[in-house]
Amino acid sequence: MKGNGAQKGRNWHEYNESLVKRGEMYLTFDFLESWERDLEELNRGKLGRRFAYPWAFIELLMLIHVIFHLPYRQLEGLLRKLSTLIPEVKPTDYTNIWRRGTQLKLNLSETISASDEPVVIAVDSTGIKVTNRGEWMR
Repeated sequence: MKGNGAQKGRNWHEYNESLVKRGEMYLTFDFLESWERDLEELNRGKLGRRFAYPWAFIELLMLIHVIFHLPYRQLEGLLRKLSTLIPEVKPTDYTNIWRRGTQLKLNLSETISASDEPVVIAVDSTGIKVTNRGEWMR
C-alpha cells in the first residue's frame, strides 16, 4: 500500500475532474435580450408600481441564492459588481430580491438532492430548468 492514504487503482486525474465539474454552473444572459419585452408583458394592465425586473432575472438571482447559500444582502452586492461588468444588468436591493424571489415557490434543493447523477441547471430567457447532465443539449 502506498503512503499518504492513496487508494490502489484510483485514477486521480478523473477523480479530481469529477470534483471540479461539481462546481460547474452554466449561465446564459440571453434574458437580457428580451428584458424590455418581458417587462412590457409583465406590466401590461398592472395597477400601481410597475415591475422593473423580469421574472427570468429574479429566477437567476434565486438560483444563485439557493445554490451558493448567498444571503440577500450579499446578492445585492454581487449585482452591483456584476452591473459594472455587464451594464445591461440592473442592480436592485435585497428587499426587492426577497419579495419577488419568495413568490417563485422554487424547490430546487429536493430536485437536486434526489438525483444520483450530476445535475445541470440552465437559466435562459424562459426561466430555470433543472435536468440531468446532458439532457439540456437536446
